[in-house]
Amino acid sequence: MIRVSLRKLLILSCGLLATATTVSAQELTPQQETRLLKRFPQIDKNGDGKLSADEIEPIRGQLETAQKRRQENSAPAKSKPKGPAPTHSDLQYGEHKNTVMDVWLADSNQLTPVVVAIHGGGFTGGDKSKYHGCEELLECLEKGVSFVSINYRFRNQDSRGIRACLLDSARAIQFIRHNAKEWNIDKERLAAFGGSAGAGTSLWLACHDDLADPNSRDPVLRESTRLAVAGLNGTQATYDVLQWPDFIPSRIKWSAESAKARGSDMTSAYGLKSIDDLDTAEGKKIRKELDMLAWMSKDDPPIWMRNNQRGGPTNPLDKGHVNHHPAHVKRLKKQADEVGIKTVAIAPAVGLRPEPHVRMIDFFFEQLGVK
Repeated sequence: MIRVSLRKLLILSCGLLATATTVSAQELTPQQETRLLKRFPQIDKNGDGKLSADEIEPIRGQLETAQKRRQENSAPAKSKPKGPAPTHSDLQYGEHKNTVMDVWLADSNQLTPVVVAIHGGGFTGGDKSKYHGCEELLECLEKGVSFVSINYRFRNQDSRGIRACLLDSARAIQFIRHNAKEWNIDKERLAAFGGSAGAGTSLWLACHDDLADPNSRDPVLRESTRLAVAGLNGTQATYDVLQWPDFIPSRIKWSAESAKARGSDMTSAYGLKSIDDLDTAEGKKIRKELDMLAWMSKDDPPIWMRNNQRGGPTNPLDKGHVNHHPAHVKRLKKQADEVGIKTVAIAPAVGLRPEPHVRMIDFFFEQLGVK
């Protein structure tokens, strides 16, 4: 039986866990067929509520064009770099084509800290070029801090869903440490930050137990994944989104029908086959792995976090509001305070207005020992 909290979640998380639509007439899922019938009711010639290959043929061209546009949007953007040129561009750190990074090495006679930027995009898009020429990059290089911006595979490129994205980012941290001697980097002073999905990833890295495998044949995987400090812009409190209705307010009355309609979005993001799998042993194991709140402990690094979205009850169709609701920061601060993690938590809509104002990069420099 689907639990009440699950019904709530499936609406709340519809934006974060959205999937691309497959347009093959022979491989339409029931959800895709329902969407097509709603958008193009006239193509159901015999009125049986089903779509045959002949009925879908008149709009095949439109569907293929839409699919091509989605694929283009999900591919890493090719834009002209801004700001100083990287020391290393498109450096491959993993086997997947998206596992590349740009590296700016600070000019210093001493070991340098390093700040890693992880882009957002719902785990389905975005690119490391977002941080070319950014304020954080320029200030880091000015103060003798190295900087890295990474790409990672998208969740629709791996059967594990968002777990694959998170593990790519973890490997990027290990790869940087593996090259620490050559790059003149201090392994102990490594920070990560990002927005939206990049924020959630930085939080997951900050809270998760160390993924280093000292016995691995791959020397990269022997390195630590732990951070010295993390920065979150527009974060999620946990990727066990079954918990979201417990702390995100809403006026909506939930129904089993609306939950099932969005079930495929979430299950694919978790790498599961059906909505019912969420409460199986495997589903619970995956949700636990993605629950940053549960991973939090007193030995985790300091965290700077900010969600500037409005507060109050939310419309579940407003995806950005739900995914970046200030209640995420409020919930994170509550958990961090309970376990004893140092934080700067900014979410004015829920009363979190620390004074004096502390910029993320200044918080980083303080925690990294940068004068």
